[in-house]
Amino acid sequence: MAHPPVNTGEGPLDKEPSHKGPLGIFAGQGPLPLTVARAARDEGREVFIIALKGETDPSVAEFPHRWVKWGELAKTLNFYKDNKVHDLVLVGPVARPSLSDIRPDWMAIKFLPRLIKLLRQGDDGLLSGLVNYMEDEHGLRIVPAEAVNTNLLAPAGLLTNRKLSEQDEADLARAIEVVETMGRLDIGQGAVVCRGIAIALEASEGTDNMLLRVATLDPALRGSTADRAGLLLKLPKPEQDRRVDLPTIGATTIENAAAAGLAGVVVQEGGALIVDLENTVHRANKLGLFVLSLAKSE
Repeated sequence: MAHPPVNTGEGPLDKEPSHKGPLGIFAGQGPLPLTVARAARDEGREVFIIALKGETDPSVAEFPHRWVKWGELAKTLNFYKDNKVHDLVLVGPVARPSLSDIRPDWMAIKFLPRLIKLLRQGDDGLLSGLVNYMEDEHGLRIVPAEAVNTNLLAPAGLLTNRKLSEQDEADLARAIEVVETMGRLDIGQGAVVCRGIAIALEASEGTDNMLLRVATLDPALRGSTADRAGLLLKLPKPEQDRRVDLPTIGATTIENAAAAGLAGVVVQEGGALIVDLENTVHRANKLGLFVLSLAKSE
C-alpha cells in the first residue's frame, strides 16, 4: 500500500567531515554519542568528548573526555582547541536549561545576551544559533552524526515482520498531518495517533517521556499489549538543520512504545537515525510492533 508523501525536512546543506584529524563530540543523553565515537575510532580518528554533568552516559569515559556544567563555555572550547579539534558532532538529546541552571564562566557571560534571545526561540532557532556561534566565532565545523557513521540513517521500507493494518494506515495519514504542522510551528518532531486521534504531541519532554505519559492514559484512548493500536511518528522539521537534532529512535523507543500499547513506530528514510538497527528491529519483532521507514517524497 502506498503511503502519503511527507516533507523531506531538508534544511541547511549538510557538511561532510574532513575524515582527517581529531573529532570532537558534545555528548547528550543516551547511547548515540558512544556509537558515533566508536565509529570514528574505527576509522582511525582520535575522539575527544565533552560530557554534560547530569545528562551524558558515564560510558563515554572510554574516550578522552571532560565533564562540564551548563555555562562552562571556556572549559569546553579550550578542551577542543587543546586537542586540535576542527570537526564537531553535537549528538544526543539534552534537557533545555533554564537560566537558573546556567553558571556562566567569563566566555559564557559574553555570550549570555545572545543566549537569552536564543532560549526564547523554538528548538530549531536555539540550535541554529548555537551552531552559528560555534562555527563563526570559534572556527569549529559542525558535522552530522550520520556523516561519521552512515549506518545510523534509517533505510526505506517496512523493517519488521508485522505489517500495518488499515487502521494503522489511517492513523499514519493523520499523524503526518499533525507532525508536519508541528514542524512548521517549531514545536516538536513526533506525535502519537491512535484510532484517528492525536493523543500525545512531543515537545521539550522528549520521545521517551512522551511515551511514558501515553502509557498512563485511560486504556480506552490507546491500545494495549493484547490489542495494539496507534503509532508513533517522528519526522524532521521542514527547515531542519540536519547537522543537529535529527529524529532518533532505538530499542528503548520500541520498548516504551510497546509498553504504551502502540502497534508501531514510523520514521522517514534518511530523515531519522536508528541506534543499533539490528537490535531495534529484533526488539520490535519480539514485542510484536512494526517499524516503518517512509520513502522520501519526490
